[in-house]
Amino acid sequence: MSILTLLGDYYHSHDLVLAFIKEVLNDKELTDISSDSLSEELEKQPELFILSKENRTTPEEEDVKPWLTPQLDQELWDYVSNGGNLLVLHGGLSAYPEDSRMRQLAKGHFLHHPEEHLDVMYEGTTPESEAIFFHFLDEHYFVDVDEEETNVFLRSKSSEGKQIAGWRHTIGEGKVLCLTPAHRKEGFEDETFKKLFKQSVEWLCD
Repeated sequence: MSILTLLGDYYHSHDLVLAFIKEVLNDKELTDISSDSLSEELEKQPELFILSKENRTTPEEEDVKPWLTPQLDQELWDYVSNGGNLLVLHGGLSAYPEDSRMRQLAKGHFLHHPEEHLDVMYEGTTPESEAIFFHFLDEHYFVDVDEEETNVFLRSKSSEGKQIAGWRHTIGEGKVLCLTPAHRKEGFEDETFKKLFKQSVEWLCD
């Protein structure tokens, strides 16, 4: 299985996410890239593309620069609709234009999270229809999801409210799955979340 990853941004550790993916998918061929080489790598038609990177490259500056160009936006759409598979993790849901192909692929996007990290409880089912529950200190993502156009399999709850936390669907000949956890090291060390992530990849590549 060939897997392409684009990870990390101003607020999210590249190395933490990469180490998590490598641990969970230790027997898979993985190519970690920067956005500059995404177009070239998508042409190779990897079986899976994992995106855990928000769109803003300079979020703290007045002139905010996105990495997703109109050309890359269309190439991502073509990749998935022609049979590629996309896993969007945590920060990968953030700051993409609502009229972009990327937002159409994900059928959801990040709205905000509470300023403080909270004990977030996640409950739902794995892609193999197994009931799961886990919780850890996390950024509790509040998201806008086209619920009528996707299959919600995970929900979250904290002192700030309840949210959708995992959903999946098909686009053309490809598949898309989105997960809102995790931000902190303890989240990536949670065994149940590891299990969910692994089964999510298996569903995408089945």
